[in-house]
Amino acid sequence: MKESLFKRKLNKENKGTTLIEMIVSFTLLAIFVSASVIVISNVTTLYYRVRGENYARQIGDIVTNKIASEVSGAEYSTRNTSSNLYIKNEGDFKSKFTQITDDIDGNTVTLYDRTGTKVSIYASEGILKIYYHEINDEVNSDNSREAVYWTFDENVYNGYHIEELYFAQAASSDNQTAASNFGIESVNTDDYPSNVLAVYMTLKSDKYGQFNVCRYVKVYSAPESGWSMTEAGD
Repeated sequence: MKESLFKRKLNKENKGTTLIEMIVSFTLLAIFVSASVIVISNVTTLYYRVRGENYARQIGDIVTNKIASEVSGAEYSTRNTSSNLYIKNEGDFKSKFTQITDDIDGNTVTLYDRTGTKVSIYASEGILKIYYHEINDEVNSDNSREAVYWTFDENVYNGYHIEELYFAQAASSDNQTAASNFGIESVNTDDYPSNVLAVYMTLKSDKYGQFNVCRYVKVYSAPESGWSMTEAGD
């Protein structure tokens, strides 16, 4: 009797995990790990997407704010229409200003700013470039100035570069085409007066991907009707 009880106790103490229990445990563990990997991967992807969009939005705001500061204060004249803001494609722009040899990513806008300086704005080599044209004052040479480029420090772009910078008059059919090309739907040109400039920009990062930016800027000195930004200019 005592021997039988002793054997039962030994058998109970030596009881282990069966092969079926091990298989079930590892199967459940594999399912749990797989699900965890998917969840973590989705969360990580979403995090980088949101982070990339935030960076792109910040950079887009910095660049478009600089453009807006020039465009909003552009001069307008009914007598000297050649001094008014105008938009040109790369070929027409470079044939007009042969001193500018940059490869242009998109098109250009040229204007006279608040100080009466001719300014051309475009993207080249992945960055915003503002070209302040030469001033040659034959009356007072002290007012003369050599042409100069203005750019942001490259650190401002935080690893992004400008793939394309495109300008269109908001009230023109060109704006509808541009909006479609930049992934923006339902643009009604009748909603905008003629003194509003649409600014489209594509920012790209090897780490975060590609993002499109759109902003509308008003030329305050210009009339709200009857003006074309595609006139030749001087």
